[in-house]
Amino acid sequence: MGSSSSLGARRQRVAVIADAVAEMQEHLESSAPGGLAAICDALAGLGFEPVVLEFAGDPSSWLASLRDGGFDVVFNLCEGLGGQGSEEALPASVVELLGLPMTGARAFTLGLCSRKDVVNAHLRAQGIAVPDWAVSRAGTPLAWRRYPAIVKPVAEDASLGIDAGSVVHSRAELEAACARGHQTWERLLVQRFVDGREINVAIVGDRVLPHSEIDFALLPPGLPRVVTYAAKWETGSVYDRGTMPRLLGADEARLSARLARVAQAAWAAVEGCGYARIDLRLGERGRLYVIDVNPNADLSPGTGLVRQAAGAGWSYPELIARILDLAFTTQDPRARQRGARRAAVPA
Repeated sequence: MGSSSSLGARRQRVAVIADAVAEMQEHLESSAPGGLAAICDALAGLGFEPVVLEFAGDPSSWLASLRDGGFDVVFNLCEGLGGQGSEEALPASVVELLGLPMTGARAFTLGLCSRKDVVNAHLRAQGIAVPDWAVSRAGTPLAWRRYPAIVKPVAEDASLGIDAGSVVHSRAELEAACARGHQTWERLLVQRFVDGREINVAIVGDRVLPHSEIDFALLPPGLPRVVTYAAKWETGSVYDRGTMPRLLGADEARLSARLARVAQAAWAAVEGCGYARIDLRLGERGRLYVIDVNPNADLSPGTGLVRQAAGAGWSYPELIARILDLAFTTQDPRARQRGARRAAVPA
């Protein structure tokens, strides 16, 4: 990648920003190597100087370290601040304010996609199919009559708050699921559950990687075909064993092309740049529905986007190098300003 030599022989300093609370939680939940350590190792192997800056609750000292560290680029691993996923856009806003190139999506995209109800409305306004939804607020009756439905937090990711009881088939089940959810979250998304194939589309820059389908074949009968929190974080659980990813084969080229078009349209609609994973469901009559747009998808070894990159023939360091290179070409404010000036000059 060209960015590593753009400042001469000096090793470029990369601020790897992360949320200390989220990193601690990930360490407690999984014995596998986390994304923070793996990315730092990859960056060092690529000839960069990674410096970890974890947000530990003191905004002023964190901001000063980021501002005064002589950094050339920021690798953004913040999925929130202080363990609050709803604050995911704030670190990106800070980096943009400082004028530093940054990996992944910009603050606008992160903020938009962190609110499932808002991004659903935005996508539908752009002509992209999403299942019908409503927002349940604690203490407020909800008019909903379409089943099956799924209940999940409005502003969380990583399948937080999703379990087998989240998929409901009656008013009584819906009320029970909402009552459980409202013990933790004030707002919940109630959405029509499309009980079809679930396929993840990964995008890095302008490249669509091989698609990955969630195979529910090993899930015991009676359990809803959904990717729960346990499927992602509880190794060896029923849902972990019953939700196996597999790359789509060459015999599904037509479906793959449709998936790519819908995912790219969704990513463009949210003004995405960098890298993302878009989750889709194949519904009745073959219609594709977007169920989640996940900017700055998890880059820990073994996660979906990393597996899909491997399916494209990319090693882990190559994936990290491509993502970092995109920061210089699409997120560097100086490059955008130069482009704007060139656009303003009459031909």
